[in-house]
Amino acid sequence: MPAILAHVTGSLWPQIIIATSTLVAAFLGYVLAGLNEARRDRRAAEREKLARAEERHSAAIRDRHQFQLETLLALQDAVQLMARFTGRAMHFDHMQAREGQYTQLPADHDAEILSNGFDVIRLRNRLLDQGLRRAIERFESASSAAMKPPAHYEGLSGEALESAASRLLGQFGEDYTLVMDQLGEALRTELSWLPDGDR
Repeated sequence: MPAILAHVTGSLWPQIIIATSTLVAAFLGYVLAGLNEARRDRRAAEREKLARAEERHSAAIRDRHQFQLETLLALQDAVQLMARFTGRAMHFDHMQAREGQYTQLPADHDAEILSNGFDVIRLRNRLLDQGLRRAIERFESASSAAMKPPAHYEGLSGEALESAASRLLGQFGEDYTLVMDQLGEALRTELSWLPDGDR
Protein backbone atom coordinates (compact mmCIF):
# COMPACT_ATOMS: atom_id res chain seq x y z
CA MET A 1 0.00 0.00 0.00
CA PRO A 2 2.74 2.47 0.85
CA ALA A 3 4.34 1.60 -2.48
CA ILE A 4 1.08 2.28 -4.31
CA LEU A 5 0.63 5.54 -2.41
CA ALA A 6 4.20 6.56 -3.19
CA HIS A 7 3.65 5.67 -6.84
CA VAL A 8 0.36 7.64 -7.03
CA THR A 9 1.91 10.58 -5.18
CA GLY A 10 4.97 10.44 -7.41
CA SER A 11 2.87 10.49 -10.55
CA LEU A 12 0.60 13.30 -9.21
CA TRP A 13 3.41 15.75 -8.54
CA PRO A 14 4.12 16.44 -12.18
CA GLN A 15 0.39 16.90 -12.82
CA ILE A 16 0.09 19.20 -9.79
CA ILE A 17 3.09 21.20 -10.96
CA ILE A 18 1.68 21.43 -14.50
CA ALA A 19 -1.76 22.44 -13.21
CA THR A 20 -0.25 24.98 -10.83
CA SER A 21 1.99 26.37 -13.58
CA THR A 22 -0.98 26.63 -15.92
CA LEU A 23 -3.00 28.39 -13.24
CA VAL A 24 -0.13 30.79 -12.40
CA ALA A 25 0.49 31.44 -16.11
CA ALA A 26 -3.22 32.13 -16.67
CA PHE A 27 -3.28 34.45 -13.66
CA LEU A 28 -0.12 36.28 -14.80
CA GLY A 29 -1.54 36.53 -18.32
CA TYR A 30 -4.73 38.01 -16.92
CA VAL A 31 -2.79 40.53 -14.80
CA LEU A 32 -0.48 41.48 -17.69
CA ALA A 33 -3.43 41.83 -20.05
CA GLY A 34 -5.10 44.12 -17.51
CA LEU A 35 -1.93 46.22 -17.18
CA ASN A 36 -1.55 46.45 -20.94
CA GLU A 37 -5.18 47.45 -21.32
CA ALA A 38 -4.82 50.09 -18.60
CA ARG A 39 -1.71 51.42 -20.36
CA ARG A 40 -3.59 51.47 -23.70
CA ASP A 41 -6.51 53.28 -22.07
CA ARG A 42 -4.14 55.80 -20.51
CA ARG A 43 -2.44 56.46 -23.86
CA ALA A 44 -5.83 56.78 -25.58
CA ALA A 45 -7.00 59.22 -22.89
CA GLU A 46 -3.81 61.28 -23.31
CA ARG A 47 -4.25 61.33 -27.10
CA GLU A 48 -7.88 62.38 -26.69
CA LYS A 49 -6.89 65.09 -24.21
CA LEU A 50 -4.23 66.41 -26.63
CA ALA A 51 -6.71 66.30 -29.51
CA ARG A 52 -9.27 68.27 -27.47
CA ALA A 53 -6.63 70.84 -26.47
CA GLU A 54 -5.54 71.20 -30.10
CA GLU A 55 -9.17 71.55 -31.19
CA ARG A 56 -9.76 74.26 -28.57
CA HIS A 57 -6.59 76.05 -29.69
CA SER A 58 -7.64 75.86 -33.36
CA ALA A 59 -11.13 77.10 -32.49
CA ALA A 60 -9.63 80.03 -30.55
CA ILE A 61 -7.44 80.95 -33.53
CA ARG A 62 -10.42 80.70 -35.92
CA ASP A 63 -12.53 82.85 -33.56
CA ARG A 64 -9.76 85.44 -33.33
CA HIS A 65 -9.45 85.66 -37.12
CA GLN A 66 -13.23 85.88 -37.48
CA PHE A 67 -13.35 88.66 -34.86
CA GLN A 68 -10.58 90.57 -36.65
CA LEU A 69 -12.34 90.15 -39.99
CA GLU A 70 -15.63 91.48 -38.59
CA THR A 71 -13.78 94.36 -36.90
CA LEU A 72 -11.97 95.29 -40.11
CA LEU A 73 -15.19 95.25 -42.14
CA ALA A 74 -16.96 97.47 -39.59
CA LEU A 75 -13.92 99.74 -39.33
CA GLN A 76 -13.77 100.14 -43.10
CA ASP A 77 -17.39 101.36 -43.06
CA ALA A 78 -16.75 103.65 -40.05
CA VAL A 79 -13.63 105.21 -41.63
CA GLN A 80 -15.54 105.73 -44.88
CA LEU A 81 -18.30 107.48 -42.92
CA MET A 82 -15.69 109.58 -41.10
CA ALA A 83 -14.26 110.66 -44.45
CA ARG A 84 -17.74 111.56 -45.71
CA PHE A 85 -18.49 113.63 -42.58
CA THR A 86 -15.10 115.33 -42.86
CA GLY A 87 -15.68 116.08 -46.53
CA ARG A 88 -19.10 117.52 -45.70
CA ALA A 89 -17.58 119.71 -42.99
CA MET A 90 -14.82 120.89 -45.34
CA HIS A 91 -17.40 121.73 -48.00
CA PHE A 92 -19.47 123.64 -45.43
CA ASP A 93 -16.40 125.64 -44.36
CA HIS A 94 -15.47 126.34 -47.98
CA MET A 95 -18.96 127.58 -48.83
CA GLN A 96 -19.02 129.74 -45.68
CA ALA A 97 -15.60 131.18 -46.53
CA ARG A 98 -16.85 132.16 -49.99
CA GLU A 99 -19.39 134.35 -48.24
CA GLY A 100 -16.79 135.68 -45.81
CA GLN A 101 -18.29 133.75 -42.89
CA TYR A 102 -16.41 131.47 -40.50
CA THR A 103 -19.08 129.77 -38.42
CA GLN A 104 -19.20 126.47 -36.58
CA LEU A 105 -20.84 123.39 -38.07
CA PRO A 106 -24.57 122.94 -37.43
CA ALA A 107 -25.32 121.02 -34.21
CA ASP A 108 -26.73 117.94 -35.99
CA HIS A 109 -23.44 117.60 -37.92
CA ASP A 110 -21.48 117.68 -34.67
CA ALA A 111 -23.58 114.90 -33.10
CA GLU A 112 -23.07 112.58 -36.09
CA ILE A 113 -19.35 113.30 -36.22
CA LEU A 114 -18.97 112.65 -32.49
CA SER A 115 -20.84 109.34 -32.67
CA ASN A 116 -18.81 108.22 -35.66
CA GLY A 117 -15.57 109.20 -33.90
CA PHE A 118 -16.47 106.98 -30.93
CA ASP A 119 -17.21 104.09 -33.31
CA VAL A 120 -13.84 104.44 -35.02
CA ILE A 121 -12.01 104.56 -31.67
CA ARG A 122 -13.88 101.49 -30.38
CA LEU A 123 -13.13 99.49 -33.51
CA ARG A 124 -9.52 100.68 -33.70
CA ASN A 125 -8.91 99.46 -30.15
CA ARG A 126 -9.99 95.95 -31.18
CA LEU A 127 -7.28 95.65 -33.82
CA LEU A 128 -4.36 93.35 -33.10
CA ASP A 129 -2.18 94.96 -35.79
CA GLN A 130 -0.35 97.80 -34.07
CA GLY A 131 0.76 99.39 -37.35
CA LEU A 132 -2.82 99.53 -38.59
CA ARG A 133 -3.97 101.01 -35.26
CA ARG A 134 -1.42 103.81 -35.69
CA ALA A 135 -2.55 104.40 -39.30
CA ILE A 136 -6.16 104.75 -38.13
CA GLU A 137 -5.05 107.17 -35.39
CA ARG A 138 -3.21 109.28 -37.98
CA PHE A 139 -6.34 109.37 -40.13
CA GLU A 140 -8.45 110.40 -37.13
CA SER A 141 -5.99 113.24 -36.47
CA ALA A 142 -6.11 114.30 -40.12
CA SER A 143 -9.90 114.27 -39.99
CA SER A 144 -9.97 116.35 -36.80
CA ALA A 145 -7.49 118.86 -38.24
CA ALA A 146 -9.58 119.21 -41.41
CA MET A 147 -12.71 119.95 -39.36
CA LYS A 148 -11.20 122.63 -37.10
CA PRO A 149 -12.65 126.13 -37.39
CA PRO A 150 -11.64 127.32 -40.86
CA ALA A 151 -8.98 129.86 -39.84
CA HIS A 152 -6.96 128.72 -42.86
CA TYR A 153 -9.51 130.49 -45.09
CA GLU A 154 -9.49 133.83 -43.27
CA GLY A 155 -8.40 136.69 -45.49
CA LEU A 156 -8.61 134.57 -48.63
CA SER A 157 -10.97 135.13 -51.50
CA GLY A 158 -11.39 134.31 -55.13
CA GLU A 159 -8.73 132.12 -56.65
CA ALA A 160 -6.61 132.00 -53.48
CA LEU A 161 -9.58 130.66 -51.50
CA GLU A 162 -10.41 128.05 -54.14
CA SER A 163 -6.76 127.00 -54.32
CA ALA A 164 -6.55 126.60 -50.51
CA ALA A 165 -9.79 124.58 -50.45
CA SER A 166 -8.57 122.37 -53.28
CA ARG A 167 -5.22 121.81 -51.55
CA LEU A 168 -6.88 120.87 -48.24
CA LEU A 169 -9.31 118.54 -49.96
CA GLY A 170 -6.51 116.93 -51.97
CA GLN A 171 -4.39 116.33 -48.86
CA PHE A 172 -7.31 114.81 -47.00
CA GLY A 173 -8.11 112.64 -50.03
CA GLU A 174 -4.54 111.30 -49.95
CA ASP A 175 -4.85 110.52 -46.23
CA TYR A 176 -8.11 108.69 -46.90
CA THR A 177 -6.68 106.68 -49.80
CA LEU A 178 -3.67 105.67 -47.72
CA VAL A 179 -5.68 104.43 -44.76
CA MET A 180 -8.20 102.61 -46.96
CA ASP A 181 -5.34 100.87 -48.78
CA GLN A 182 -3.95 99.69 -45.43
CA LEU A 183 -7.38 98.53 -44.30
CA GLY A 184 -7.86 96.72 -47.62
CA GLU A 185 -4.53 94.94 -47.24
CA ALA A 186 -5.41 93.84 -43.69
CA LEU A 187 -8.81 92.62 -44.93
CA ARG A 188 -7.24 90.61 -47.74
CA THR A 189 -4.85 89.02 -45.24
CA GLU A 190 -7.74 87.98 -43.00
CA LEU A 191 -9.83 86.75 -45.93
CA SER A 192 -6.95 84.63 -47.25
CA TRP A 193 -6.26 83.03 -43.85
CA LEU A 194 -7.18 79.35 -43.65
CA PRO A 195 -6.94 76.97 -40.69
CA ASP A 196 -3.96 74.58 -40.91
CA GLY A 197 -6.23 71.67 -41.83
CA ASP A 198 -7.69 73.55 -44.81
CA ARG A 199 -4.39 74.61 -46.43
